[in-house]
Amino acid sequence: MMKLGSCAAALLLAANLAAADRQLFSIARGGAVFAPFNKTDKVRTVGNRLSLELPPKGGRWQGTIITPKKGEQYFDLSEGAILAVDVKNNNPYMMQLQMEIVNLKEGKDSNAFAHIAYSSIALLPGEKAPLRVRYGRAVKESSEWAPEGMQRLPDGFVKGDHKIVPDQVAQLRIWTSNPEADRPMRFELSNFRVEEPVKPLPEALKSKEAFYPFIDRFGQYKHADWPGKVTDVAQLGERKLAEDRELAAHPAIPGRNRFGGWSDGPTFEDKKGGWGTVKYKGKWFLTDPEGKLFWSLGINTTHDKSDSVTAITFRENYFEELPENNAENADFYTKQSFPRFGFYKGKGSNQDTNILQFHFYCYNMFRKYGKEYHKEFVTRSQRRFSSWGFNTNGNWVHPDILKAEFHHPYITAVEFAKFYDVIEGCRQIGWQKFPDVFNPGFAAGIKEALQTRQKYTVDDPFCIGYFVDNELSWGKTNTFLAEGALRSPASQHAKAALTEFCQNKYADIAGLNKVWGTAYKNWEDFRASTAMPAEPEKARADLEEFNDVIVNRYFRTCKEVINREAPGKLYFGCRFNDRNEKVIATSARYLDGCSFNLYRPEISAWRLPAGVDMPVIVGEWHYGTAANGPAHPGLQPAANQVERARGFDRYVRSALWNPQIAGVHYFKYTDQMATGRPADDENIQCGFVDVTDTPYREMVEAARKVSSDMYRYRTSVNTAAGN
Repeated sequence: MMKLGSCAAALLLAANLAAADRQLFSIARGGAVFAPFNKTDKVRTVGNRLSLELPPKGGRWQGTIITPKKGEQYFDLSEGAILAVDVKNNNPYMMQLQMEIVNLKEGKDSNAFAHIAYSSIALLPGEKAPLRVRYGRAVKESSEWAPEGMQRLPDGFVKGDHKIVPDQVAQLRIWTSNPEADRPMRFELSNFRVEEPVKPLPEALKSKEAFYPFIDRFGQYKHADWPGKVTDVAQLGERKLAEDRELAAHPAIPGRNRFGGWSDGPTFEDKKGGWGTVKYKGKWFLTDPEGKLFWSLGINTTHDKSDSVTAITFRENYFEELPENNAENADFYTKQSFPRFGFYKGKGSNQDTNILQFHFYCYNMFRKYGKEYHKEFVTRSQRRFSSWGFNTNGNWVHPDILKAEFHHPYITAVEFAKFYDVIEGCRQIGWQKFPDVFNPGFAAGIKEALQTRQKYTVDDPFCIGYFVDNELSWGKTNTFLAEGALRSPASQHAKAALTEFCQNKYADIAGLNKVWGTAYKNWEDFRASTAMPAEPEKARADLEEFNDVIVNRYFRTCKEVINREAPGKLYFGCRFNDRNEKVIATSARYLDGCSFNLYRPEISAWRLPAGVDMPVIVGEWHYGTAANGPAHPGLQPAANQVERARGFDRYVRSALWNPQIAGVHYFKYTDQMATGRPADDENIQCGFVDVTDTPYREMVEAARKVSSDMYRYRTSVNTAAGN
């Protein structure tokens, strides 16, 4: 048979896909009912188009809820795997839109979701493109023997978002959020359709006996196929040789100096010699040691033994083939104590205090590169970054990379668990409680880390600076931390500091009791109590004031220790993931640059609190898909690798538009394992390389393209027009 050329093959594939598309309903013929989220949202049909006009400051949700036409209860999506709609951004600035596919629970509550699948799209001004949502199928029959230790399960299981009952879709929700912005939003939607002919569920899902084991010898999900899936060990070597040729052909993005700064751009003589910040043409940049503009495009978690690990204990039947756990394979097996979250929480015992873990990613690299696979990982990761257009190692990079002869600039976290004490009375939101900054160990821990384990970073000209902590729980109120101190035992340093604060404000305990409406016997009684006052509002003013004391002490301590122990390095804060306006404004007094983890489709209009203007590094963001093995598409799901790559491009461009963003660091270098990481069961497909160390071609090309143009794009007049 004659082989088709790549162009002809692509056209044939596109024709086949188009032929398989099925229109879900006709807008012009009244095939659905369109209701606004809010009274001020304007939803109109114009022929075969749906027009959305959404007002400024319209709230958390603005858009439309779409239901079947009168006489029909459900939309039927069972003939496809993706729901798509064409969206046009009729705004002179970047915008985003999200679509949700909803099964409702039985009952009258229209917000009681039984199953939901969703995705989003970011659009340049005037751009038209498809918004696609991939959905799996929720089948109850397999729930009794479903695998555990994974946040999302493969197509055909019930657990987790991104799966629906396709023929019982009660609603489509299309919305965006504009709670603060003073600008209206206008969109046009057309051609609601089902794409990608659905494949039958694997026969293996019909019984427990057929399903297990469900992970193959490479660490991939057995019961599905996708482009690039490894089926033979020989393919690993073939891919290495192919990538060697590509890296030689595309060694680096032109126009960069040795730090990744803009060699063709302006030079700031007063910034030479170290890392700094500058506002140029109304936009924030970093400056590198040569005084060149530096916009930080990075990847974090470049580590061969971090999130790619998975646990074996209690799940031995999940895996088709594992090498023998002996001295020869000791590097691929590790143990860790039972974690505080997820499947393994509470499963430890006095006899069994550790879980056994296996590193499929490392084992595949061993098969691909040989015994020196770790050295190859170190050097190849940096060669890849140069070729792909990244100029920064983000957080959680392997120390061996930063100690190597060649490595890219980096911002790293100061980590000091040994000295880390938390305020016991604080409510835990997320990973941990807030640190007790009144404990001398807090400052001592930062100092010890910079003098010992991370000493090599202090004199490294490629070290830009540091984060301290990650996604701390600041609380939504301005008394959250102070209330935690008040609820803490007498032994807590923060409780002692609060007691001293109140003693300095009130002459005696009677004075505090009068204001707070309390009946403490003396200051010892106050310090020993772990209860909130019966009328907490009476204590609010004092607690807000002490809350400010905690916040200022936290950031001031970090800044002072970094300045003293690592002079010339920049301090980027704690990688906020929530938004307490007062805390953020306070942090700006001490930071060289702020840091946020911002998982959203685009960030062109994102801003620091009013009156605060400084460079911001986005410490985490990503796009993932459930189409390539791991079942969790992450916090920004995409329909496939092409849509992931498009999302990557638009996110970076939106950050380049934003005058306050000085860089974005993608999460992460490798996929998480399909069977989840032990710490919390996360099993996200969000990496630039998969478990077999194969780069995702679409993501590589997207990064290379947007990076090649990023300095010109950042400094062009056009990008400022959208702000």
